[in-house]
Amino acid sequence: MYLLIPALLPIATALVMMCKFKIAPGKSMLTALLMTAAFALCIWKMPFAAVSAAAMLGVFKSLDIILIIAGAVLLLNILRKSGAIETINQIFSGISCDRRIQLIVIAWLFSGFVEGASGFGAAPALAAPLLAGMGFPPLIAVAVSLICNTLPVPFGAVGIPVTTSVTTLAERLTANSITQEAFGAEVFDKLTLISGVSGVFLPLIAIAFMVIVSGSRNKVRSIVEIAPLALLSGAFYIIPWRISALTLGAELPSMIGCIIGLPLTMLCIKFKFLVPRNVWDFPDSKTDKLPDMNGNKSKIPPVQALMPYMAMAIVLLIMRMPGLGLSEVAASVKLTLPDMFGVEKSGSSWKILNNPGLFPITVIALVSAWCWKFPLRKTWETVTGTVRQISVSALAIAASTAVVQIMIFSSANGAGLPGMLDCVSLSCAKIMGKYFVAASPFIGIFGTFFAGSCTVSNILFAPLQFDTAVMLDIPPALTVALQNVGGGLGSMIRISGVIAACATVKLQNKEGKVIVMNMIPAVIMALLTVIAACIIG
Repeated sequence: MYLLIPALLPIATALVMMCKFKIAPGKSMLTALLMTAAFALCIWKMPFAAVSAAAMLGVFKSLDIILIIAGAVLLLNILRKSGAIETINQIFSGISCDRRIQLIVIAWLFSGFVEGASGFGAAPALAAPLLAGMGFPPLIAVAVSLICNTLPVPFGAVGIPVTTSVTTLAERLTANSITQEAFGAEVFDKLTLISGVSGVFLPLIAIAFMVIVSGSRNKVRSIVEIAPLALLSGAFYIIPWRISALTLGAELPSMIGCIIGLPLTMLCIKFKFLVPRNVWDFPDSKTDKLPDMNGNKSKIPPVQALMPYMAMAIVLLIMRMPGLGLSEVAASVKLTLPDMFGVEKSGSSWKILNNPGLFPITVIALVSAWCWKFPLRKTWETVTGTVRQISVSALAIAASTAVVQIMIFSSANGAGLPGMLDCVSLSCAKIMGKYFVAASPFIGIFGTFFAGSCTVSNILFAPLQFDTAVMLDIPPALTVALQNVGGGLGSMIRISGVIAACATVKLQNKEGKVIVMNMIPAVIMALLTVIAACIIG
């Protein structure tokens, strides 16, 4: 238990620095990195070469997240410089001037499609600036985009997180005479059923969060009157999402849920079905629309303004469609990092074209600039300005992923101790005992919070969830499903994701506040998940 302190202290220190002392995330995460490295060397007795290799591997892996931020910010900057963002604002305002409905359409359904197709945190990085450009306060835009980007995560990036949780257990399943196919089907069933029961409340919880944080009057009425439409939009997503998972597999559920849920929700809005009579907006003092970079108010036709997002959705869907083979072709373009300093498994390969920030987002942004007749100099200035804009956040993300890799590599140490992350999860399992099911989603949240990825959280903790379930005579598919649910919920507070989303709306030094604020809906959703799991079994 005493190892909990050095295992948790670096990240806790970074959070205190960001939240209490308003220190920039770059400096805060660099401090956490130095502390983690020191503890790894002095307490876990890791070789210096292993610590260095792990940190360098983390920096290499951070390129995925950094490029998504760069692509999202570049697209936003080009939309703003062209005046297209003004047209987009008018389009969504034409759907409804009610901010609650705008949240459902953009942060819940549009963002869910992007998560299903691309993953890697691209969804909130695109949704947050779109909401902020429409007049949402940047802090709320970031927070609600992260809150809504949870349920689609386990089946996001064409099902990689949940699939990984099953393949990671291959040896254990064989030892217990269980096939991967049968176990995967059971995990999908329990995951979608439990998430379906709790997740239907997610849009309403995001709206309630927005209304309360905004300081609006008549909070209860504002939440209650939108509840029927919010719950219905949740059901419109979840029903096809579950059916797709059980019949088609892990690749398409999050996309299909949005492809079906969005038009159905739009029909309800069009025909005023369950739409509140009162239009809710932020108090005047709270509205802080992102400024136009050039003061350029030139009008772009609606179809042209929406074309970048339409093209992105089409390309992502085609690239991820099983059977076409395009994803395999894209995956063949790799940048390989060999093992460093003789440390095993410190190498990695980066599938360049599988990164949605580079392709299609950046490509579409540059093509849009060309179509809108940007001079070459103006395009270059926009690109270099984007690089400067994200540089501080890039440093923080690189440091945070380096911290995670050192924690992962600490499992192999000279002191014969459990790894840093294992210390936390094993302590949790020991404390909870037969009530371990209640802890399972929180372990998933913990993994994503630190690692910044539901996939990595599953790699780290799915074996723990499986072994503990077998030991306590709990259905292992249940705990692995809860691991995935928690991994998704952790996306609303993961450090790298929060830094990335804040960077897209120029929300400096508020990252810690977003994490603390979002802990409340994360815990609420986790408790709803536990209740659903106890009912369903």
